[in-house]
Amino acid sequence: MTRSRAILAAASITAAAALLVAGCDDDPPATPSPETTAASESPSASPSPSATAVVVAPERPKEMDDDGPAGAEAAAVYFLELDPYIMKTGDTANYEEMSSKSCTHCSARIDQAKEIAEQGDQWHGGDVKAAVVHTYEQEATTEIWPMDVAVRISPVSVTDKSGS
Repeated sequence: MTRSRAILAAASITAAAALLVAGCDDDPPATPSPETTAASESPSASPSPSATAVVVAPERPKEMDDDGPAGAEAAAVYFLELDPYIMKTGDTANYEEMSSKSCTHCSARIDQAKEIAEQGDQWHGGDVKAAVVHTYEQEATTEIWPMDVAVRISPVSVTDKSGS
């Protein structure tokens, strides 16, 4: 998928996701989201007081290399799954690469992720499960693949350095 097509797909997916979140049903989407995992503990006589959460970036799907609907669908799900990762880590590089400069929602998410990281706050939850419900014919003028995406986002909380 070319960069401009990925940007257009990401911008349209972001807008569609914002509209679809309120209308999601209770059926679980087919695509799993990245989970946090406990850091591996080294063998020792005394266990550590608490495990540190390691946030793993979602893996870029190989299907995104396809210029057809499969590539657009993979890009949509991947872009949505990047959101909790950027909020938890402040690493916005992949999200920025897929975002259009004119996407105000994308810019706001990037700014928020960077602010959380700079302040040392912690983002909890917000895990995304997304699944493409239907993909329509590609629009000839824009080359965008319109699609319906079901999105489920877990509850979010943000704590500052003091734990508030």
